[in-house]
Amino acid sequence: MLLRGERSAATRTTKPKHNFNFSPGPGVLPSSVMQRAQAEFCNLRGTGMGAIETTNLDATGASHPGEARGPVQAMMLDAESKLRGVLAIPDNYRVLFMHGGAVGQFSAVPLNLLGAEHDVGCDIINIGFWSQRTKAEAEKYCDSVHVVADCTDTIPHTSTWNVRPGTGYVHITLNETVEGLEFLEDPDWNHDVPLVADATSTLLSRPMEISKYGVIYASGGKNIPAGVTVVILREDLLAREVHPHCPQTLQYSKNGGGQPVSSVFESMPNTPPVFSAWMLELILDDIIAQGGLTAVEMRMKNRAERLYSEVIDGSDGFYTNHIDPKYRSRMNAPFRIYDGDRDLERQFVDEASDHGLHYLFGHPVRGGIRATMYIGLPDEAIDALSEFMMDFQARHHNKSRILAA
Repeated sequence: MLLRGERSAATRTTKPKHNFNFSPGPGVLPSSVMQRAQAEFCNLRGTGMGAIETTNLDATGASHPGEARGPVQAMMLDAESKLRGVLAIPDNYRVLFMHGGAVGQFSAVPLNLLGAEHDVGCDIINIGFWSQRTKAEAEKYCDSVHVVADCTDTIPHTSTWNVRPGTGYVHITLNETVEGLEFLEDPDWNHDVPLVADATSTLLSRPMEISKYGVIYASGGKNIPAGVTVVILREDLLAREVHPHCPQTLQYSKNGGGQPVSSVFESMPNTPPVFSAWMLELILDDIIAQGGLTAVEMRMKNRAERLYSEVIDGSDGFYTNHIDPKYRSRMNAPFRIYDGDRDLERQFVDEASDHGLHYLFGHPVRGGIRATMYIGLPDEAIDALSEFMMDFQARHHNKSRILAA
């Protein structure tokens, strides 16, 4: 008879039929994209050279006529064009391909939008761990970071937010990967102050009304490939004073996407994330082939609802998630076993890994279990996880109740 938390030798050594990656980042990419990248890795657009080794420069130097000269420049322009098409980005928005991830943008936003001095500072809605990280970074560059709302298991309507007159911007995190709280629709926004959104794990999972935002940024490693940070910026915000200590790598006016004004063509301020931009183009091709973001959103919605409604909510309290169903994340589903039975949760993660369901452990700050469901994860992975969860519950439900009594 096995003690609780132990696994038989057969369980430990059985090779899983499939391996599925539920990691919160770098997240899984579609297998078709990976296979295409493998086939084209050494031959970008017929050059006989790979995307990771081909230069973005050309003989014209810093002055460029406004058209692609060379395969990398053409690829970068195509990647930006496809992103604009998929997201319906208006013409008065600039697309930047930057380095530094979302954490870099925690600094870049106040450095670019608040200048050297700003009497009011900025406002932020706090919906969890990454919102708090954003706030802490902004406090380095302005005197006042005001929290307009604190959220735990639900998100209040924007009409209740205590936005200060004259604030530099209001920052929101569209999806909290730790808490599993997400804006599943773009918020109503009628203020003159720009709305800045960390869309790191939401971008490309649903359509977005870009015009509601002043700045949208998204780190790679979630729905877009690791190594590139996408920034979508309303052009009038480029007129704001930049903090004199803003690094060139974080200054919006010195970075670019595929456009030849302050662009990657001019290598300003350094070599762009060429390989990651190429991988982004392949992902966009895959999204277009699926039918666009409306089709992607339907997939994300259906499988998240199955996991939450059928498996977690239908477990008679064995699995628990206390987020308001209207704001449960489609990208990251955190849950507990009996509201925090750590021994049983560790056993769950171990057994899941033996069954080919990897990286289901929760964030170190919160613990528990977390299933990450970025757009590259195949639907079969959710099927396999759901089957495993129901089987695990069937084997441990009564036993856990007895031990907890």
